[in-house]
Amino acid sequence: MSAAAHVTKDIAGMIVTALDEQTWRVERLRRVEAELASEARRKIRRLHDHKGVLFVNWTERPNAQEIAGVTDVWGRHENEPVTYHFEMGVELVGAAARYNPFDGSDHSHLAAIELLRSARDLLKKTGVVMKKNGSRPHGVRRLFQAIKLTEGALRHARRSQTVDRPIGWPGQS
Repeated sequence: MSAAAHVTKDIAGMIVTALDEQTWRVERLRRVEAELASEARRKIRRLHDHKGVLFVNWTERPNAQEIAGVTDVWGRHENEPVTYHFEMGVELVGAAARYNPFDGSDHSHLAAIELLRSARDLLKKTGVVMKKNGSRPHGVRRLFQAIKLTEGALRHARRSQTVDRPIGWPGQS
């Protein structure tokens, strides 16, 4: 195996992988998996240790407590715990594009839609607070509508790009 080879082990439906041939990382992931709450374990498809950074691929959207629980457990095994969370290969937290061990294709449009969805939710909450305080949230409402339109445009662009490519074009499955 090359120095960049992945070591992979299955744990009761959950896949754990580590970069390089460092089986101690896989063993550490086994301990992490055993310490996770059963509900979180059920929702996680894959754990990946990339040089001490934990990547978690969820089969369904986790709540804040589940993400915090995974981070707490990882913190017991790593001095400076860093975790990145994905739902079916699409990053949930963070805006910067980074290494994603769960996806071999380009899903940056899905990450952009996820970020727009987060911005839309934040604007919606801000509008509600402004309305309760007696402010007129017209600017917030316009931003909210603009984000919704941008999200729709991204979805349409992705569909159009897929349709416009000939069969066998790189990046199509």
